[in-house]
Amino acid sequence: MRTIPALVAVLGLAACASAAEVWYIPGWNRTQEVDGLAYDRCTNVFANATCRFHIWDGNRMWGASAKNADAEAVRLADRIAAMDTASRTNLTLVGHSLGGRIIARTLANLSARDLKIKQGILLAPAIPMKALDVARMGGGSVQPVLLLCNPQDVVLKYVFTIAGGEENPSLGADGTPWVIPNVIQYSVPSDITEQTPIDAFWGQSETVKRICNHLAAFYFTELGKILAGTPSPRVQVRVPQDKVNVETKVMDAGIWWTVVDEYRGWKFERNIVTGHCRILDPEKRRVAWGNETELRRSFNTIRLQLRTP
Repeated sequence: MRTIPALVAVLGLAACASAAEVWYIPGWNRTQEVDGLAYDRCTNVFANATCRFHIWDGNRMWGASAKNADAEAVRLADRIAAMDTASRTNLTLVGHSLGGRIIARTLANLSARDLKIKQGILLAPAIPMKALDVARMGGGSVQPVLLLCNPQDVVLKYVFTIAGGEENPSLGADGTPWVIPNVIQYSVPSDITEQTPIDAFWGQSETVKRICNHLAAFYFTELGKILAGTPSPRVQVRVPQDKVNVETKVMDAGIWWTVVDEYRGWKFERNIVTGHCRILDPEKRRVAWGNETELRRSFNTIRLQLRTP
């Protein structure tokens, strides 16, 4: 937790200037007091800008916090719209988890008003990947929106997808199901927790860090590399989803399935009875299933990622 003097950087306690500013919007359950770990990483990454911590009402049960995040996005868009052009175009929004959800919806709102900030940066955003605001968010940013994903993010992969009650899987785990103008996606490397030193409880063991790999600090490690022009190789493959999927290793020998496409051990298959499709990784785990058209897009996305040096 931050001391009182540090709170001068909290939004609302300092006036916005036209110099470069970064507003950090925290994720679920970390929204009322300055999160020292994440905020320190933010100030380190944006050392040449004034960083401010954006307080919002997200310390509730998940469902209530998600609704509050959507409402906060409207308020934030109104606040930014009231700023002068110079201040807006010097403003960068960085959000983690539900904070990323707020930014995606804020940017879409600004785009509808033909307004732009300097840049939006989404770290593991907890928003459905097919939300309309996701498709529109690129229009609210002068520089490309940066989207950092982790296909193995435990919170987004399991809690959000299975227990979160959302209409489709998370953007922060699987990325977008189609190309979005003015949006660049990155996957954090699979060893991101090993690369990131953290303190206290979270840093006690690599096992704890792997289980708790949704922490913002891990994403700031990769963001720093991206902004320095040295992003990590995209070693993790994002698989945009159609239906909510629980990864399972397939047991059948392909009797009920026709291989529609195959690439580097990945398979795109169609069920000969029902017509629905699935994608298998090289270890024969079902990593996605659903409509053929949607999964064809997903498989093409996989191809592109595997071709990336």
